[in-house]
Amino acid sequence: MPLTGSVSKGRNFFCPHCGALYAVTYSQSPRSESNTAKCVVCLQIMDKWDSTNVPAYKLVQRPEGDD
Repeated sequence: MPLTGSVSKGRNFFCPHCGALYAVTYSQSPRSESNTAKCVVCLQIMDKWDSTNVPAYKLVQRPEGDD
């Protein structure tokens, strides 16, 4: 079921495992506690980074057929 309201500004990112749509924004951080992002739908690691430019993922829409 898609979320209602405006989509957060940021680039679109689709989970490579289940297809969930996320809005991604970036912020600078001297050191991140975690360098991976897990999908809140399928719980798989969907992205890794090794940078101080840390992405923040906000779920916009679950994949079709995911109830």
